[in-house]
Amino acid sequence: MQVRKKPAAPRLYSVITADLVGSRRIADFRKKRDVILHTVSKAHIDRGLIVSAYTITVWDEFQAIMASPEKFPQAALDLRRQFYPLTLRIAVGIGTVTGPRKSPINQFAGGEAFERARTAMEKLKRAKRSKSPRLTAVESGDTLLDLAANAIYQLQDALAGDLSPAQWKTVRWVASLGSQELAAKKLRVNISTVSRTLRRAHYWEIEETSQALEEFLRARFALAR
Repeated sequence: MQVRKKPAAPRLYSVITADLVGSRRIADFRKKRDVILHTVSKAHIDRGLIVSAYTITVWDEFQAIMASPEKFPQAALDLRRQFYPLTLRIAVGIGTVTGPRKSPINQFAGGEAFERARTAMEKLKRAKRSKSPRLTAVESGDTLLDLAANAIYQLQDALAGDLSPAQWKTVRWVASLGSQELAAKKLRVNISTVSRTLRRAHYWEIEETSQALEEFLRARFALAR
């Protein structure tokens, strides 16, 4: 008797849809947006985070497909750092995608992941007037995954919302240079000052929860295959 092979599970992707808050009030918005997006797109492609460059979908919104579904925590965290002092809403959708390798994605791509990212963005916009506004949301169709991811982002959004401009500056240099020593030289301060600033900015908590979420996602998707 011929044994039927179990059909392969459809490949899953994660999609980031990001929205710049208050864009109409930002001077030279188009120029600032394009310069940052160009830099971030190149960096994220080089790091293997995204399939193709971030694509502007409307005036203040852009999207990208992650190279693998568990990569979005790295991309989301870096987007928030690179766009500061501009504020981003970041919505993540996980699911199937049509035409993922075709560019620009706003012309060729679609599917569950895009639809879920849109659902997540709508939730963020509805919650913007709440006592504790959220800036990051994940929608995957997996209740446990969404519970874990959104709990982490609720914590991260609260921590990041309390950072001062000086703390953001230190965080960005440490993240981009990969070293407290190099960041201290760049900022012309003692390494102890950098270390103290990172601690007060909850740098390590944000980094470690992002890494933990990525590991959780990697394990979750491995089980689903």
